[in-house]
Amino acid sequence: MANLTKWLPRAAAPMVVLLCAAWYFHDSFLDQMPNAGLSDFRWYYLAAQHVARGESPYLAEGYLYPPLLACLLTPVARLDYVPARWVWFLFSHACLLAAAWLIWRHLGSDRIGTCIVAVVWALGAAAGESLELGQIGPQLTLLLAAAYTLAGRRQGACIGTGFALKLIPGVLCAILVLRRDWRALFAAMATASLLLAVPWAILGCCLSGPKAPVRQDYLAGTPSVLSWSLPSVALRIYEPLPPGGPMPNDWITGNGLPGLRLSAGQRLLSAGVALFTLAVGCLVLAVTVRGRLAPRQVSLAGAAIMALALAASPVSWTHYQVMQYPGVALLLGYAARRRLWWLLAAALVCAAFLYPLPVAVLRAYYERSNSWPNSPAVMYFWTTIPPIASLVLFGLMTRELPRVDAKRSQAREETFSPSL
Repeated sequence: MANLTKWLPRAAAPMVVLLCAAWYFHDSFLDQMPNAGLSDFRWYYLAAQHVARGESPYLAEGYLYPPLLACLLTPVARLDYVPARWVWFLFSHACLLAAAWLIWRHLGSDRIGTCIVAVVWALGAAAGESLELGQIGPQLTLLLAAAYTLAGRRQGACIGTGFALKLIPGVLCAILVLRRDWRALFAAMATASLLLAVPWAILGCCLSGPKAPVRQDYLAGTPSVLSWSLPSVALRIYEPLPPGGPMPNDWITGNGLPGLRLSAGQRLLSAGVALFTLAVGCLVLAVTVRGRLAPRQVSLAGAAIMALALAASPVSWTHYQVMQYPGVALLLGYAARRRLWWLLAAALVCAAFLYPLPVAVLRAYYERSNSWPNSPAVMYFWTTIPPIASLVLFGLMTRELPRVDAKRSQAREETFSPSL
């Protein structure tokens, strides 16, 4: 019986990994293979084509990013659309798998870490949407995983690069401040400055056309049902769905950010909720660690503040949850190694409510009548529960930070120190 007890975990781990790998290949590769259909990638592609012709990337109406991404993609822009999509698709997969490898190494490269990474990457589901749309989420996921697992200037360079691509990863600078790692902070600021300044200088001096997006209301937020953040929830409450009545137009079309028109009151509400959430969360984190992070706390603290940032962001599309993969895996690994089964269960429930469960429920409603349900209870609950789950994840991670650095657990938690 004792031999059977030892044999079962060893036999179960390879089966879990194989099943997860098979599902990942089916759900994130076979089902998402590029075709001639339009995707969000088309805006990156069109912007890069404009840059290659000496024109501003902002001639592509849907390109809302800093010019860095368009400049980096100019070699791909010389290909036809479908081959360019394939290059981006394969590169995105490489980024996701590289992120998985970094987290796997950080968790100890053993059966527990392997199973946790396999489950998160296979069942998180947000990667499939990000890959289908051709979004930049996989690349940001790799940068976040590197920021959680590297140290010093390399960590700062990853944070700065993420900020230059999509702003949100810049919140991790707060971790560097709490760590008192001024070299890493300088590296983050220098990297971000360089990667922002050079493309903007090229845009200003060498490219013809608009020097910025025509409209920038998207920075203030959106009430779209596809944006799962507290500011978006506040905007949906501001413009409510009446029981049995038609859904407000901005709820449906608010994902078209260039055409979105927010009133001054809406912009103030969205910005206020975002700043309040982020400020309170950062204060809670700082108080919990008494104003200073120890090396062992950096990974989990970084994952916590990213969960907070995604809940607080004025715009947080559903596919942004792929950026939670590294953090969820870190928390599950921490709980499993300490045998905190309640924490493991809580983290799994939160992970399910971040994306897979709300998407499955809302998709079932939508496919039933080819429209969103005109039910305030249904729509408010399932579009509000993901940012709440993200905040709960933030709370769970923050709560455990003092225990991560406890001396009595130093030997057991060796895998949570920076390993690269």
